[in-house]
Amino acid sequence: MIKEFSIKTSGDLNLSPNFKVKEFSCKDGSDKVLIDINLVEKLQELRNYLGKPITILSGYRTDSYNKQCGGANNSYHLKGQAVDIYCSCVKPIVIALFAEFNGLGGIGIYLNRSQEFVHIDTRDNKYRWANRNGTNQQIKSIVDLL
Repeated sequence: MIKEFSIKTSGDLNLSPNFKVKEFSCKDGSDKVLIDINLVEKLQELRNYLGKPITILSGYRTDSYNKQCGGANNSYHLKGQAVDIYCSCVKPIVIALFAEFNGLGGIGIYLNRSQEFVHIDTRDNKYRWANRNGTNQQIKSIVDLL
């Protein structure tokens, strides 16, 4: 279920015990933000499991910002159905495995020299990939990376 919010009027609104609307906002400063409430529920489950804060690096993106940061033309970030996340002191593989076993549709694990993070989204179909230093490789399961 995707909802539209305004950062100006609802930025500090709690969507769950640990996530606010403003954490999902586009980095270009736009007021509108789309958020899939099912994604928030999955993030809260992950937060509860880890017992540590989760940082959202990228949530909703406007079309222009998505192009600017090199996002896919049909990115789930454009629909409010995706986040790129990390959790300090937790390996990205742990986050990705939790997402795998929690039934998330899209999971991408990014293992780059400068930054490691996990993309999760609520697409209907299962799609998994690993990105090592800018190169995507489709995989059948996150477990394949172990």
